[in-house]
This record gives sequence, C-alpha cells and structure tokens, in this order.
Amino acid sequence: MARKKSGLPTRVYVRSGAYFWVRPTDEKWIRLCRVEDGQTAMFDRLAEEKRRVESDGDEGSMSRLVAVYMEQHEKRYADTFRAEWRRRGEDVRKAFKRHSVEEVDPGLVQDFLLGNWPDKLPTQTAMKGWLSKFFSWAVLRRHVALNPCREITLKKPKTRKVYIPHAHFLAIREALAVYSYDKKIGAKTHHITAKVPTGPEMQVFVDLCYLTCQRSTDIRDLRWLQVDRLAGVIHFIPSKTADSSGEAVDWPITPEIDEVLRRAKELQRDLKVQSLTGHVVTDRNGKPKTAAACRDAWRDALVRAKLEGKDYTVKDIRAKALTDAKKAGYDIEALQVAGAHTDRATTEGYIKQREVPVSTVRLQMPLRGAS
Repeated sequence: MARKKSGLPTRVYVRSGAYFWVRPTDEKWIRLCRVEDGQTAMFDRLAEEKRRVESDGDEGSMSRLVAVYMEQHEKRYADTFRAEWRRRGEDVRKAFKRHSVEEVDPGLVQDFLLGNWPDKLPTQTAMKGWLSKFFSWAVLRRHVALNPCREITLKKPKTRKVYIPHAHFLAIREALAVYSYDKKIGAKTHHITAKVPTGPEMQVFVDLCYLTCQRSTDIRDLRWLQVDRLAGVIHFIPSKTADSSGEAVDWPITPEIDEVLRRAKELQRDLKVQSLTGHVVTDRNGKPKTAAACRDAWRDALVRAKLEGKDYTVKDIRAKALTDAKKAGYDIEALQVAGAHTDRATTEGYIKQREVPVSTVRLQMPLRGAS
C-alpha cells in the first residue's frame, strides 16, 4: 500500500501516479483520477463513488459488509453446510439492514438473539458464533474497534441425556426405507407397504454414523478417497476440531462397515450416476446429502415408526454408539480415541449423560425388636 499523503480524505491513497479510494464494502481499490488532474477532480470522483455505495438509502454499512464477508468466506465451508451458513448471514443482514456497523453494540446483538429465538438456546449460540466471526473479521479490517459479541453471555443449552433404545433405533432405521398405508380396493381394505425412494441412502448414512461413532457431519462429508483399502481403515479428520486441535482417527473397516460401503457403491451404480463430488453418502443425483435432507428424512421416519413423541435426533446416533460401546466393555481410553476427543473428561461426560446408574444398595425389612 502506498504511503498516505497528507491532507487526503480517509481511505484515499496515491499509487502509480493516481488517486485511489479503498472502497469500505469490499476493500477494492477504485481508481479516481491521475494526480496531475488535481484534487478537485479527485474529490468529484470520490463523491460519485460514495454515492454509488450509498445508493440504497435503506441499507446501512452493516448489511453491506456482511454481504462482502459472506462472499469472501462461504467457500471455506463444506457444500453440505454452506446453504445453512448463508441463511444465517441473510438473517443478520435483514435484522441490521438500516444500521451502520459502528452502531451495532452488545445491546443490539442481545436483542437480536433473544428477540428472534427466545426459547431456542442452541440457535442463539449458533447465531452468536456467526456474528462473532464476522465482527472479528471487521475488527481486523478496521471497520469497527471492538467485537460486541464478547460482552454477550447466553444461557447454556441443557445437557442432552437422550438415549435411543435398541428397539426404537431399529424401528426408525426400518421406517427410513418403507412406509405403510391402507388402501380400499372394492369392498376390502388392503394394508400396503411401499418403499421410500431415498431410504437405502439414508440407511447407509445411519449405519455409518453408528458403526463409526463419528459425527453426522463427518459422515455426510465422507469421501471415497478417505476409504483406505490398502491400510484397511477410514481416515477421519473431525470437522469440529479441524481448525483447532486437528484430532483425527483412523477407523478400521470391519466386516459390518465393509458391507455398508458395498451397499453405498451399489446404490450409486444402480442410480447410474457417479458421485459428483466423490462422497460416500449421496442423494439420487450423486450430490452429497445435506443436513436438512437428513433431518427431514429422520423426522418422517419417526412418524412412520410411531415415535414422533420421542425427542430423538440424528445427533443422538453418535451418543448411542459411544454409550453402547461403553456397555460392551470398551474402556474410556478406547472411547476417547473413537470419539476423537482431545480431553478425556469430554468423553466421560458424554457417556455419563446417557448412562443410567444402577444402585448397589440392598436393604432388608427390619426385624421386630431390633434397635
């Protein structure tokens, strides 16, 4: 960047014999005019460029900067999460459309979180995280001095203790692939069982979530190149820790997992499409399954299995797998490796949340005359 020349307006610099304005919305260098044209010409062009930026009178700098931030950062996120990430950004733009970025203080952020999602603590946390990353970016680019999200303290979501019993898990898994209905033909009513078109792919997804004890996101993002047949393992780098601890795990391809992978290959072959991105779990067009598609299919299966009153989610599959492994006799060190947890306490807490303790106390009725 050229050295700032005394007396020039903010964000105006001289470079290669010309005046340039660094546009605040996207940090792009806009050529105004040659230095020899004089400062009057420079000021006229600068005013013109500023009017273009401010052409939408209802839109403040907060909304425009969020749009720039989204454009620059969306490619960092997996295809399966990108649409959700952008939706959160659009929620932010809509809420703060008429605000300048300098006006957004901790009070406005708190009102945004609590006003829109008063009873959804996980969503509050997710949206605060989105905003915090945006403001960290804005601080580094000198659009604001402080990150207002740092002053916000939210209630922590209640610790989840849901465990899916075997019978319910198998019922949901079956309901992913079939559904039943009654059809009247003539004077008789027939009970019809039909196949769900996307059921086999969802069963592959659920089976891999359980058999590998990995997060559902990492199963949706799993690619065939991670399946190392020569070493006999699947290489997992959990998305949750990829940018922090980088904790990874190689999961052995057991006969059960091998059978699931075989089914996944056959499904892609039968559909006469190759996975466009090399993913193991895909939809019928060869594209990776989205979080929303998996969530909706799971909820529909709950209804078909007559378990709609149960608070079972896709993420509970991993909890069930680790808890079942503990019951099968695996020690906490093995489970820590399986869960790719850097902290043993995380694994211990994860299991204890869903294990119902069995009392060892045994009492007998008191005898007469005994004190």
